[in-house]
Amino acid sequence: MAHVIAVRWTIRPGHEQEALELARTMVEPSNAEPGCRTYVLHTDPADPAMLFLYEVYDDAAAFQAHCDSAHFKATVEAQIFPLLDERRLEIYALA
Repeated sequence: MAHVIAVRWTIRPGHEQEALELARTMVEPSNAEPGCRTYVLHTDPADPAMLFLYEVYDDAAAFQAHCDSAHFKATVEAQIFPLLDERRLEIYALA
């Protein structure tokens, strides 16, 4: 069953552009992962401190592989997470 991920990141003041640029580097390698159906980064036009990711994977194992990938660990865990005030992840099943 497809695994749908909705992620909201609130970026610490002063780090909005840096976080956005880093997040953009995740789009291409994430979309190239086996089992990734889509990985889309969105910005909030009313709030530059808010980023939203919409991701769809074939299953939970494909999502876990994404989280275990070298590019996720090097970019998201090591560089983006320290720039965030808040992060929220929601998991859904494709109906």
